[in-house]
Amino acid sequence: MPVALRDDFIRLDEYERLCEAVEEGERLEYIDGQVIRMMVGGSTAHPALTQRLDNLIGDRFAPGGPCASFRETMRLQAGTARFYPDVSVACGDTVEPDPETKSVNSATVILEVLSPSAERCDRGRKWLKYKALPDLRHFVLVAQDQRRVEVFHRQGSGWHYQLPQGPDAILRLDAIGVEMRLDEFYSAIPMLATEAGDLAAQVMFAPAQVSGIAGMKSFPSSPDIDALVAEMDADECESAIASIVGLVGTPSMEEWKSVLPERLQDRLDAVLGANGYD
Repeated sequence: MPVALRDDFIRLDEYERLCEAVEEGERLEYIDGQVIRMMVGGSTAHPALTQRLDNLIGDRFAPGGPCASFRETMRLQAGTARFYPDVSVACGDTVEPDPETKSVNSATVILEVLSPSAERCDRGRKWLKYKALPDLRHFVLVAQDQRRVEVFHRQGSGWHYQLPQGPDAILRLDAIGVEMRLDEFYSAIPMLATEAGDLAAQVMFAPAQVSGIAGMKSFPSSPDIDALVAEMDADECESAIASIVGLVGTPSMEEWKSVLPERLQDRLDAVLGANGYD
């Protein structure tokens, strides 16, 4: 669970000094001048999924190849931010970690195993920093409480959203030549594993996913908009997500009109009018 270490904002060099003093196993992240302590422990599902994903990816790399995978003990430099992704893959010149900082300065693939305490940050502040990495091609969010994997693939200057579903769903990471069936890594979680012939649980879309993906696409938000999103049912959420990921460029507040269902349009117009968006 991420916890703010200090309320004040500090410089990057001060953060580095804090890192030198931490206890073994403790990890400090740095974003927008704030130091975040990443708490260890918690659910057994999170480390099981992280280890399984890292092993599966690493096993598919040819010996001596251009890519290497890392678990959460390897730090990633994302501009001025510093993170410990659950699993990351670096290729080419970025593979060799800096011996002084024990970090890599880029990534081709980043996978985050979601938890209730960290999901908002993973979808929000972290994603904004991650997508600025020039080498990043795939950003993957893996749920630990249900069989749900969300994938963002970089296409040109934008990102394509994918939600692999079905009993034979496959996570494809074309930039590193890796494919994995969801069954392969969810077998690490007994309650989410499926036996031969069983259908995998179907994904149900929820307002939280709409808000999270809207945040990833840099949609403007407000408490009034959040309240409208919270009223949407699963089918409306699925349609909204399809609309959001299809938009190109930085969205405006008015583009919520193309996202929310017709039954909420009158109330949306009232919200936009009250905030000066007539």
